[in-house]
Amino acid sequence: MNTSFETFLQRFEEANTAFVNGDPSLWLPMVSRSEQSSIFGGFGGQEVGWSEIESRYRWASSQFRDLGGTVEFEYLDKYVGADTAYTVAIERCTVQHISRPEPVPHELRATMIFRLEDGEWKITHRHADPLSPKSSPSGP
Repeated sequence: MNTSFETFLQRFEEANTAFVNGDPSLWLPMVSRSEQSSIFGGFGGQEVGWSEIESRYRWASSQFRDLGGTVEFEYLDKYVGADTAYTVAIERCTVQHISRPEPVPHELRATMIFRLEDGEWKITHRHADPLSPKSSPSGP
């Protein structure tokens, strides 16, 4: 695994932890400013381009209170190429939503795509949704 990507990934994990404690300040500098960047976030919806995703990331992080929790990452797959990388992971932590009185478990399935831009790894796509139990499709 590329050493610079592994170093970036450690910073990404710290930024993710700060994010779910209500602080997007470490996360935002790691996001590509490209208008092709995108997010399919854990709160649903979709945004494309820095002009849309910056405000979405700020809003999403503001939905959490600082609980001091740490995100644990279970990487199912990682790949690093010359200028592109991805991770597939389960992210687990306990969070305090601003709208709930008690902390709750927070488990997401997260697929991240990263691109090397001007010598630095940047987040170019995040797709995260709640980890749900397996179920069979229901009939008509």
